[in-house]
Order: sequence, then structure tokens, then C-alpha cells
Amino acid sequence: MNLNELIAVMANFEERGELDKLDEISSPPGNAIQWLFGLTAGFYFAGGETPRTRQAALDLASRYYDVTKGNTNLLTVGERSRRLSSRDDIERHLAQSNYLDEKETAGFYIRHMPTQALRSTDPVHDYLTALLPGIGYRGGCGHLMYQTWLSELSRDPVGAVRFYVNACRDLQIFYAVSGMSLFFYSYAAGATERAYPLFRRFPGFLYEDGIRFGLIISQRTDVIRDVNWLTAVNDELLARVGGLEKAREVLADEIVLHPYEGGVVFQAGERPVLGDLNKGRVPAAYRAVVVFLKPLRYENWDYPYLRAPYGVDEMEYTQWWTHRFDDGER
Repeated sequence: MNLNELIAVMANFEERGELDKLDEISSPPGNAIQWLFGLTAGFYFAGGETPRTRQAALDLASRYYDVTKGNTNLLTVGERSRRLSSRDDIERHLAQSNYLDEKETAGFYIRHMPTQALRSTDPVHDYLTALLPGIGYRGGCGHLMYQTWLSELSRDPVGAVRFYVNACRDLQIFYAVSGMSLFFYSYAAGATERAYPLFRRFPGFLYEDGIRFGLIISQRTDVIRDVNWLTAVNDELLARVGGLEKAREVLADEIVLHPYEGGVVFQAGERPVLGDLNKGRVPAAYRAVVVFLKPLRYENWDYPYLRAPYGVDEMEYTQWWTHRFDDGER
């Protein structure tokens, strides 16, 4: 399947509300399209040095292991990789590293890996990664991200949303977002440039390069990047746009609100959608959330967030992408 064929299939699935069928065609081995489709959730939190935050990230990784039914069979901490045969292995291996030492910056990921390999350049659906800054770290905020299959939402829609809301609560995020994404092996590789036509046509995609955004905002915890199907802000940010009652008043029945201890999640529709700019469709519920949260949006881009093909101005592309829900009919 070439890129034009893929776009036609995506437009058809989007029109019919059958985006979960993309699970069936996103198979990279031997395919010219070197990415997968799925749901991504990204979480941003201050620091990461506190024992509570580190324990929350560890607990989330263990619960995610259960969600993936043990498909996350590899844990990597720094340069060291270990096979996982049970959820208990995650805590045991992290305890053998400097993970719980709040003076040290800690990073780890768990992912699916073919049984006979420890390294792969293929994207995968089952992947969770976390960065927890140590005391004095100046490289940005803490960040955690996980991925799931599109069909996971169809199997347990309530559970998928609850998993996200609980993660927001436990990590004490200031901002989090979840939506339909392309899964790349590496954001630094050329796949993001090759996917440029998809991003330009289907605005509902979430582009979650959390490390890059964390570096851009540095230590700030008073901004968000964009919105998507699920968007969360903490109580401090929510107060700046009028609070929970204001959100209920403005968004009415259009958006489902999930308050939790410390913040609220905005759910823009029952399922993620992509829209289609070729047909003039901007996801109306996404736009409603962005209009409400716009005062919180980060605008001071000094360098681009998205990579683009040669000849495309990446700063203009970044501005367009972060404002893509601002216009269009509701």
C-alpha cells in the first residue's frame, strides 16, 4: 500500500466512523508505510524527583503491563535491557537501578519486543516511556507516555478513559492529552516527514513528541500545547479559564467532563475522530475544547515542534498545527 492508497482508505474509514479498522492494515514489516495507528496518551508533570511521583509512574507501568496482557515484555533503564516475565519484574528491575533515588534523573520504558530480539527498528503498539527529572535537573518537566491499540477502546471504552483519568490523578499532571496517533520507531527518523500529507489532511491526529515539547517549555507548568480527544489540566490551570462550573456552563452537553482530585479531563466525543480538511471537516468537539482552553496555550515557539519535508517552513507548520482547531465550522 502506497501513501496515496493509505490516505484514501483513511478517508473512507473516517467518513464511515470505522477508524479502528486501521489496526488491521497497519503492519509495517515489508510495507512501505513504516508506522502504526493507535491511541497515545501523554502526561506532563512538575519535576519527578518526589518519591510519590516515582512510585506513581512505577504503578502505572505495572497496570499498563496488565492492560497489554504481558505483551510489554522488555524493560530498558538507561542502557540496560531486561526481559519481563511478570508485572513484578518491573518493580524488581527498577529497584536495582537508581530509579528511586530522587537526586538522579531516571528514565525507563517498557515495550513489546520479539522474543528472539533485544533491539528492533519497527514501531509497536505496546509501549510506555517515562522521564522523571532528578533534583536540579534543567532539561524540562517530567513526562510519561503510553500507547494502545485502537481496538482497545472498542473493547473497553469506559476502562480506557478511566485508566487515563487515574493516571492524571496519580501523576499530579499539570497537562495531559490523548488521541489517535501515528506510532513511529523514532521521532528523529524520517517517518514524521513522510507522514506530512496525513497531518495536513486529518487534523484530529495527536502528535505527541513529549521530549521535544518538554524541552521547549523547560520548567514551565502554566501552559498546554494543544487539545485532542482527551485533554486534562490541573486545578490551577482550570481556575485561569473560569473553573469547573464555567466549563460546565460553556461546554454544556457537547463535552463530557471527568473531574478528579487535582484537575479535570475534557472528553471530546465518545471516540477519537480525525476530521478531513479536504471535505471541510474540523472536529467540532475538539474545537470547542480549544476555544475554552486557548488562554493556556503555549505560543512562544523559538524552534519547530514538528519535522517536515524539505521545502516546508517548519516554524509555519508548527504554528499551523498548534492552531489547527481554531477555524472551521462547528
